[in-house]
Amino acid sequence: MDKNTSVGRRKSDRDLLYIKDTQKVTELAMEAVVLYLSSAEKPTSEEAHKIIDEVLKDHDCESPHGHIVAGGAQSAKPHEIGEGEIEKGVPIVIDIFPRSRTTGYFADMSRTVCIGQPSDKLQKMYHDVLSLQLLAISMIKPGVKCSEIHTAVADHFKKAGYVTSGKGEEFRFAEGFVHSVGHGVGLNIHEAPYLGSESVDVLCEGDVITIEPGLYYKEIGGVRLEDLLVVTSEGSENLTNYPKNISI
Repeated sequence: MDKNTSVGRRKSDRDLLYIKDTQKVTELAMEAVVLYLSSAEKPTSEEAHKIIDEVLKDHDCESPHGHIVAGGAQSAKPHEIGEGEIEKGVPIVIDIFPRSRTTGYFADMSRTVCIGQPSDKLQKMYHDVLSLQLLAISMIKPGVKCSEIHTAVADHFKKAGYVTSGKGEEFRFAEGFVHSVGHGVGLNIHEAPYLGSESVDVLCEGDVITIEPGLYYKEIGGVRLEDLLVVTSEGSENLTNYPKNISI
């Protein structure tokens, strides 16, 4: 069945159970890596990646597409996996998107943290990304055009003074709000519906989607917050149960 049709996208109760199970493991991995980053004397992205892999393996999950723990200037590149020592006072983008070895279902979540006190600019970026994530989540319900959610977020960022400019392979030269606000998740980590500016998809009950607005600037770094949600008859249910605090 075509996954781009609303019928093909709808997740069954069993599908949702499998996705929720993978999401719980994702949150365990996030908890472990945040604890490491907050307690290590000289934390590194390499050790953080090892910790994530260990948690996933212990809970029968794998990471076929890797994961992201990128600090400082590296966090300004949305697809940068991260390497080297992570300093205090800089944004650290953590993106974990594993698959269950048993069921084959993915989950996906991102958090941005800072060891110690973030700068005023970083704190404002974080607050604005969080506010617009909540706005996007509030718009979710069956029948809503995916492009409208993306456009609402982009317009609010623009009104708040966040300039989006530049183009390049894997966002290498781009700054601002440079990617879609979300995507479908299931047996693939990226599947319909697509929540971008040019999307023709319309949300339907049973869609499982991410909402992940982000901002990226070379002089500050990046901020991305990502939750996993299922579209319900009245709106949505957030499948992510992990706090959003920038300071650790």
